[in-house]
Order: sequence, then C-alpha cells, then structure tokens
Amino acid sequence: MRKLLAVLAAQSVLLLPPAVASAAPAESAPPASPAAAPAPGGTTPTVTLITGDKVSATEAADGGLSAQVRDAEGRLVGFTSQRVGRDTYVYPDGALPYVAAGLLDKRLFNITELLADGYDDAHRDRLPVIVTYTDAAASRKTTAPEGARAVRALDSIQGAALDADRSGAFWSALTAGAGGNARTAGKRLSLGGGIAKVWLDGRVEATLADSTAQIGAPEVWKSGNTGQGVDVAVLDSGVDTGHPDFAGQLAATESFVPGETVRDGLGHGTHVASTIAGTGAASGGKERGVAPGARLHIGKVLNDNDSGQESWIISGMEWAVRDQKARIVNMSLGADPSDGTDPMSVAVNELSAETGALFVIAAGNSGPNPYTVGAPGAADAALTVGAVGGDDKLADFSSQGPRVGDKALKPDLTAPGVGILAARSQYSGGEGLYRLGDGTSMAAPHVAGAAALLAAEHPELTGQQLKEALVSTTRATPDASPFAGGSGRLDVAAATTATVFTSGGANFGYPQWPTAPEGPVAREVRFTNIGDSPVTLDLAVSLDGGPADLVTPSARQVTVPAHGTAPVTLTTDFDRVPADRLTSGFLTATDAAGAVRTRTAVAVGKEGVRHRLTLKATDRGGRPTGGELVLFGEDGVVAAQDIDTTGTVDFRLPAGTYAAWLKTDLEGANGPHSRGLGLLPIPEITLDRDRTAVFDAAKARRVTVATPQPSNLDGSSFGLVRDLGSGPWVAGWYPGPEYDSVWILPTGQKVTKGSFAVAARWRMAQPTLTLSADGHGYDDLRMRLAATPLPRGRHHLDAVFADSGSGDRYGALNARGKAVVVRRNDGVPLAEQATAAAAAGARLLIVVNDGVGRLAPWPGSIWVPADPPPVTVATLTRDEGEELITRIRNERRVRLDVTSEPEPGYSYELVRDYDGAVPADLAHRVTQRDLARIDVSSRNWRPGRALETRSADGATGSITIDPVEVPARGERTEWVTGGRTWTTMVAIPDEQEQRAAPTTYRAGAVYEERWFGPVQRPRLLTPFTVYRQGNGIRASIPGWGDSGAGHEGYVGWGGVSDNRLKLYQGDRLVAETNRYEPMLSVNSLNPLSPEPLPYRLVSENRRDGWAGPYSTETRTEWGFTSGEPAPDTVWNPSLIQLDYAVDTDVDGRAKRKADLIVTPLHLPMATEASAIRTVTLDVSYDDGVTWRHAKLQRDGDGWRTRLDAPRDARFVTLRTVARDDRGNSVDQRITRAFGLR
Repeated sequence: MRKLLAVLAAQSVLLLPPAVASAAPAESAPPASPAAAPAPGGTTPTVTLITGDKVSATEAADGGLSAQVRDAEGRLVGFTSQRVGRDTYVYPDGALPYVAAGLLDKRLFNITELLADGYDDAHRDRLPVIVTYTDAAASRKTTAPEGARAVRALDSIQGAALDADRSGAFWSALTAGAGGNARTAGKRLSLGGGIAKVWLDGRVEATLADSTAQIGAPEVWKSGNTGQGVDVAVLDSGVDTGHPDFAGQLAATESFVPGETVRDGLGHGTHVASTIAGTGAASGGKERGVAPGARLHIGKVLNDNDSGQESWIISGMEWAVRDQKARIVNMSLGADPSDGTDPMSVAVNELSAETGALFVIAAGNSGPNPYTVGAPGAADAALTVGAVGGDDKLADFSSQGPRVGDKALKPDLTAPGVGILAARSQYSGGEGLYRLGDGTSMAAPHVAGAAALLAAEHPELTGQQLKEALVSTTRATPDASPFAGGSGRLDVAAATTATVFTSGGANFGYPQWPTAPEGPVAREVRFTNIGDSPVTLDLAVSLDGGPADLVTPSARQVTVPAHGTAPVTLTTDFDRVPADRLTSGFLTATDAAGAVRTRTAVAVGKEGVRHRLTLKATDRGGRPTGGELVLFGEDGVVAAQDIDTTGTVDFRLPAGTYAAWLKTDLEGANGPHSRGLGLLPIPEITLDRDRTAVFDAAKARRVTVATPQPSNLDGSSFGLVRDLGSGPWVAGWYPGPEYDSVWILPTGQKVTKGSFAVAARWRMAQPTLTLSADGHGYDDLRMRLAATPLPRGRHHLDAVFADSGSGDRYGALNARGKAVVVRRNDGVPLAEQATAAAAAGARLLIVVNDGVGRLAPWPGSIWVPADPPPVTVATLTRDEGEELITRIRNERRVRLDVTSEPEPGYSYELVRDYDGAVPADLAHRVTQRDLARIDVSSRNWRPGRALETRSADGATGSITIDPVEVPARGERTEWVTGGRTWTTMVAIPDEQEQRAAPTTYRAGAVYEERWFGPVQRPRLLTPFTVYRQGNGIRASIPGWGDSGAGHEGYVGWGGVSDNRLKLYQGDRLVAETNRYEPMLSVNSLNPLSPEPLPYRLVSENRRDGWAGPYSTETRTEWGFTSGEPAPDTVWNPSLIQLDYAVDTDVDGRAKRKADLIVTPLHLPMATEASAIRTVTLDVSYDDGVTWRHAKLQRDGDGWRTRLDAPRDARFVTLRTVARDDRGNSVDQRITRAFGLR
C-alpha cells in the first residue's frame, strides 16, 4: 500500500485564527529571536468537522499539529486532542462521547488525515460520509437526513454514502435525540434518523509487485491451465485499454470515479491487472501475468491522484460480483487499520456470503508494526495478502496483524511484492511498456491470479474453498509469525495439485478476565479431500511460546476419505495460557513420505487481571456533583461521559497507569449565584488493585492574576497535556464570560510516569469601566459601551432603581443624568430596557442578572457585532446586584463612583505553565521584570475596529484566547510574558489580515510593532510557501504584507481582491491560477523537466473593490533556476523579497524629500541563498506614466535613496529589481505604494 508524501498548504480564510506572528524591535531593544517555521504555505489550514466546529491547524515543532477549535460563531470551544504516531486527532467536547460510544468513526476527527485527503475547507465545501442504518431504519438509505444529500445507496452494508454540509445542520439532526447533552451517564447514546454509525468516506490509496516463477505459476501453465474462462474483477485506478498485454483480455470496464473515465492516469490499475492476466504480448510473452487466460472486469474506483472514496469502492464491489458475476475480485487498495466492522469490510463479508465470490485484498504497507492490517483486508472473508521479497522474507513495509480489536489472525498469506515488473499505462509517468513496483498491491494480484488458476482447475470449489486451499498449501516462511506472514508464501503449483486442504486458521480467541473458560476449550479444523483416494496425515502443533503442549490435536494422525472431510479437534486449557499476550504457531499435516501437505495457523491468548476503578466527584460543600469526565490510559481513551448527580462512576480496567480530569461548574467568587469553572485533574492513578479516586472540588484553588497596573480579565484559556508513554493527550478549555473565576485542583507530587503539565493564558486589560459606592467595589462587571460612551475620566452618578426596566417604570422616576438599575426578566428584553433608559436620559444602565453567572450586556459577538446600545450597559451578577438594589431602596441617596476609559491604553498578555504537578498556590503575580513591552501602532488608512490575537507557546503547544477588539488606527502598549515565543494576527474584518512570524520577546526589553501601514506587497514568512518535490512544484504567495517587519498579509476574497500566480519556464506558461486563488500547483500529470532550467514565478495582485488608497496594484516576478531535487527531498528556491522603510504619518503619507530604504533579503532556510549583487530602483509620481531612476547608497543591509516629489504629486509608485550572485532575481512594481504630504 503506497502512501503519498503530502506537503500541506491551504489557502487561509480572512479572519481565522493566526498561523504566525512577529514584532519589530525598537532601536533600544535586542533583536527578537526567530522561532520555528509556521505551517507549510504560511497559512492556517482549516477543517470544519462533522459537528460544525472549525479546527485551524498549524505545524508544531515535533512535526505534529497544534490545533484551535471554534464553533460556528467563531468562539473558542473545549476539546481533547491526541497524537497517534504522525496523526493528530481533535475531538470537540460535544463529539467525544459519541466517539467513545462507537457511534462516530475516529477518522472524522483525524485532522492530519482530513488535511492530507483534501477534506479541509479550502478544498471541499461538504464532508463525504458513510452511514449505516439500524435494522428498523434500513429502508431510509435512499433518504438523506437534514443537512446532507444522498450520493448513493450501499445495500451490501445496509447504508448509504452522503455529502454532509459543514454548517452543523447534519450534526444537529444526528444528535437531536441527545437533548443537547451528549455526556449522559447511565443512558445509552444513539444517533438520530435511525443511523447506527457515521464513518468518514475516506480516501483509499493504491498499494504495488513481480515474479510468477517464485510462486510456481509456470509449472501450472505446463499443464495447459492459464485460468481460462475465469472472471476476475480488478477494482483499482482503471486500465490502459490500448496496452498490447490487454488485447482480448477485457470483458467489461466501468468507472465509479465521478468525472473520470476508466482510463488509467495513475498506472497502478494497469500494473495490477497485468500481474493477474496480462498476456505479455509487448514482451513476446515473457512478462505475462499469473493467469493470462482469465477474463478481466475492470472497475475504476481510484482516481488519477491515487485515491478513492470508500463509497466508490463499495459500489465497485457490488458491480463486480452482482452485475459481472466475477468469481474473484482483486483489491490492491486499503484504508486505515480496522477491526473488520468498517463499511468496506462489512461489504466484503456480505457480498462473499451472498455470491460466493472470493475477495483478494492487499494487507497494506504500514509495516513492520503490528495491528496495521487495513480495511477492507480486515474482513473475515477476505483473502488478505502480505508481501515478501524474492528470498521469501517478509517485506518491511508489509502490514502485520493481529487484527485491531479482537486480535484475530491476519494476514492470511504472503506473495511476492518487491521489484515486480508489470505493464505501464501510457497515461502515467515513466517510459516503456513495463515498470517496476513494490508493495502489497503487487502481492495481491499474484494471489488473485493463483485463485483464477485454481478455479479453472477445480471449478466446483466455492470462493471460501479457494481461499482455504491457497492458504493451507503455502510454503513456510519461518522468520514470520502467523500474525506477520499468515500461513506462509503462496505456492500456486502446490495449490493446484493438492488434493487436501484445511478449513482455515484455528483462533481460540482472546477471552476477557475473569471469564476465560475453565478446563479444555476446543476448536475444530476440517480437512477436505477432493482427490479420488483417501489420505492419511500425521499431525503436529508447534507454537512460538507457552508450554509445549499448550495446544494439542485430538489425534496424532487423521485419514481423510476420498471426496470427503475429516474433523480434527485442537484443545487448549486457558488456565495455562499466558495472560495479556498472543501465542501463535501452526498445525502441520505431513504425509507418509514426510512432505508437508497442509499448514494451518493457530493462535491463543487471554486477557489478564482487571481491577475496578471508582471515580467520585464532590462539590465545594462535599456533596456529590456531576461534570464532564475524560479518562484515558496507556492505550487510549477509556471514557468520555458525564458523571451524573450521583457523583460516582465505575470502570473495569487492566492494571496500569491512568489519568482523568473533570470539568464542572462550581460556585464562583461572588456569591452563591455566581458561576466558577472547576478543572479537576487527577493525572496519575496507579491501578494495581481496586481503587477509588475523588475529584474533590473543596480542595480546588482559585486561579488569580495580579498585574503591575490595575487590570480586568479580558479572556483566558487553559490547557492540559498528559503523556503516559504512548503519545500526548491534550485538552483545552475556554471559560466563557459567564464565569467569574476558574478553580483548579492541586495535584500534589509530580507524576512519576510520563509527563503532565497545565498551561494558562490570560489577557488582562486596563478597565473600561469601574463601579463603586461608598468604597464598596462592584467588581463582577460586564459592559458594552454606547455609541457615545461616558467620557474618559471619573464620574459621580446617582443610582435609581427602575425594577423591570420597562418604559412605564420611569413615570415618577427622575433618571436624567443618572445610573439606572434594573432586573433582567423575561417580560422586558434587554434592548427595550436600554431604549427606555436612554429615553429617560440615563447615562448608564445597570442590569442585574436573575439567574446564575454573569450576564451578557448586549447581543452579538466579536465576530458578528451588533449595533451599540443607545446607552452604556453594564451587568452585575445576582448577589452583587441585589446588594446594590437593597442599598438604593434603603438609603436616601446612593452615589456611584464611575471611572470610564473608552479606549484602554494598555493590556497584559500572560502565560504560565505548571509542569509535572498543579501547585496549591495558583496566584500568578507578575512584575515589570517578567514582561516585555510592545509599543503598538496601528496605521490603517481610516479609523475603525480591528481584531487582534496573540498566541504563545505553552506546555500544551500554542495556547490562545479569543480575539480582542483594538483600534484599527491608534496607539497602545501591550505587555507580554517574556521568554516566550508569540504569534500575532491583526485583522480588519472584511478588509485585510496581517500575520507576523513567531517572535521570542526578552523580558525587560522594549519593542515596536506597526500594523496596516504602507508599503503593502507580496511577502513570505517561510520558504515552505514555495517548494519543489520531484517534478512538481507548489507555490502560495500572500499578496499584501504591510510595513511591519516580517508580516504577510491577505485581503478579502471574491471581488475584493484579484490574486493570480503564473509559472513560466523561459517564455512558456507552465501553470496559472484563477482570479482568486493564490495557490499554484504543478503535479505529475503535468511534470516539470528534471533538467535545471530557468523559471519565472509571477504574482499579480489588485484590489478591485477596496477603497484603500495605497498599493492598489502590485506585480512581482521572481527568477530562479530549478532541476529535479534528490529523491525524498524538498527544494526551496532562493526567492528574493523586498522590504521597504519610509517614515509616514498616520494617513500613510511621507514627506516629499523623505528617505526611502529598500532591503532585499532571501527567505530564511532557502536552499541556495547567496549575497545580493545588484539593486535598482525607479520611482514614479504619476502612477507609472513616467519614471525617475533613483540614486542608491548602501545602508547596512539595505539601499537608501531620497525622494524628490513634485509639488502636485499625491502618490509614489515603485519599481525595484534585485539580483544575487547565483542569478536569482526579483522585479517588483507597486502602484501607489504610499502617499505624499
């Protein structure tokens, strides 16, 4: 099975969370340290999950993915993530219980796979899924649930292929019966619409092999048997119907790939088909297949890019055996490891039983690891094939068993799969009529061809009997256990001449503790004799471990009658079976001459001792409480569910180390009606006997933050990472504004096994509004400013109480110039309360919550803001608010001290890790010495709102919070935790987004950042945005990086900007993108020449509908020379990019005699960077009608010139050319780069 090397690059969407960030140091600051490169392409790939949640993924330093999860409205949501090998799984809180209950395919949340398969938002607007239906709902398979459309019915699995929308409507239809809470202890989860399970309709990749002589085919041919008349279906990438080796061989062809004919643009299917039944005509008969007399039925189920959806493949299977009546079906393809219950494997079993066909399937190329046999080869009925080399030794790449889940015996046998010569499709790469290939894909067609020879020899045999005969007559491969190499290497000469075969492997199972059977347990092996004479066989069992007599036959000798069967019973005693391991070997039958006639795989194992783990949860008063629980061990998730109000849940688990955490609501810091978030981890539970662990909220400690200047919490997030040795599990929590506090359970001593850490991230900002009366502060305050807020400074406002806040409450109430206090209620909406208060002349409206937690002061979100209220609105929690109401009622006059800061001038961006354990003291006190200062200047061409996100490296990876609103034009100071690497994105909704390279800030240093100012032009943060691999090239060029050091920028799509890329080889156009797609790709279908040749990459950008006055149009042309890089390497051209420095005012205008510095530089880590040799600059003051050649002087790394603008000039247009010593070049023109004053 061949996996393609995929380098991910996807176009970003405006206003998504950041991938990268940077800062420009002030002259007094030390240089900032560069951090690791961002995600390939410099973009943030986004995947909308089946739940409607959006996962934005960036590449982590360890090669995995760091993820953020947001709901449909853009809010960060809690999730759990897991790293398994190279794959990162991200489970939103609402989905994890369904995964744990087996109702959702885990691959729906495998972000690595979804990106690699092109299932991200940049490539697909819908998610392909397969659903299976309950027996009661089987008739619904032609009707799609809400939020999905039917693609095709899949009768063989009682299911259907669907395309689900990404809006969340499909998820709502699936989970409607859960009542909005998937984590329901004591209740069995189910899906709506009669759906039993949802699977990803994943990509299935092709798998490759040679030698007919090695398996004994020429000996069979000598008898005249070439498989004549046997119908063999090949489900693959199609076929080259014009290849000479298929003349007269093709009985039928059909494509199941939308938009593609059966023509084989990949070449894989042609190679496989010719291995089965090619005539060898193109080689004078030398390179013929195993069964050249067979009839081929070609079903194209893989596209020309080497992948296919599972629903295509199931449709092809049904066509092959129902419509074409094929006796043998070859499937040199596969998906992820499976327990045999996936849709494709189920289809194999059902169709085998229905039609008697034999499915020969490649095991996969994920070896040499165990548990890697993929679907559909995991099916019971499949004849699953591993690969060996010419020396009969197992190929390293060959997938191995046991089968995931029940530990069944797989694969069934092996066949040659290394260095296989077979037909080459003229529509694929390479030259000649034949090509070599490796893989279990090429081993499988040897077996399919052998099955055709055997079927021709014995047409009376069923598909199951063909399998039994082939598997029991293999040649021994002593270096491979049955779980690695099955019964041995295919020997078709032995199979076609054999008269005796057995019924298949003897698997005693893997019973659970303590239910392993007592006393002897038997498994029957049936010997079948298709010959005319009885056969007497001597029997012996050999195992690779355990007692020598662990498995014994009922007799040491058996006589199988002519055209009859004889049973032999194998017996084991589970009391003697080694626990928590698999013991395997063979039952060998030899004749009187000592020749081995059959080999039957044997396996036995049992589960070891299990213990009870009781988890209890109690609130801060010691009473039982509920919450959202995640429990996992060294082998993965054990549970993701609610602990209900009984506060107790039990588990039966093997001895080992476990970790658990509980998220629960607690009483907050501001009275019984306030709401706090409890995060209660128990990071290490050593289960060596029955144990009880308690999530004791009474021991949780409040997390607090103290900053050098007064500040209020403006957002926070918390992460937890636990690695027990099999890969890290990461959880993230984003306390909503309804919580007034976060409480974490201290964990005591550091963990002794693996690693554990908790990371915290806060944004503290200068308070926008403070409120007090007679020295009593009302601190639990949320607010939304009016269009005309209270002026900056201190105000004294009398407070009055207007009860429900309806207009009629103001009749006898003098509210003009005062603060009005009202209660939230169902009868008077907040908007009506605000309108009435404003009409009465109030300067401030204070709304007291009547429920639990903090109350939102106004509808809308930062992503979708509502119009501001007519009067500034503040909300108080119930306990604080009722205290204020009581004071107003009881006192003659209540005067409130109000401090207003409509545009806060400073903020603190803070991070802290707790490594190994959570301490008892969770007060985070920061001083100026801990912080770096960043003086931020936003220079947008007009005032407005911008959104800023800063993410920092933490113990759990990149840790972030929701974006905060900042001025698009103005100055502010931000303090950040020093010694951390931060990434920053600042965006103006629907206009532009700027991202900066990761930057490490040194505590005590001062930095400057400038955003949105001139000069904007194409700029890259990483060389991985343009790379060549093999004879393909890919480029993604962000078109609008601003004046900030190390920024790359994007503007809105679809009519707002025109972004085009073109690649030329010399003067020949090789590839180009459409108007709005700045992602160019050249692949094997249109390969580049392997010879070193000159290329030009052109980026053309124009703002069609945006009213910004500067950089209205740019054209950048990079020149470089490129040849085919070394195998398995990525080559990055040494692109030169240009930075510009000119002093402009807030309107983007420079003085007419201003200095301009141009700095050419290569991308960091470019493959062949060298010294800049020449730089030229031309300046135009009339949009490029006329040009003036600028005189340049070297200035450090740049070149300096002085402008000489005419009195009537309004803009400056630039044209810059730079070249280096290796001949790399850049030619850039920027129309109206900046203005003049």
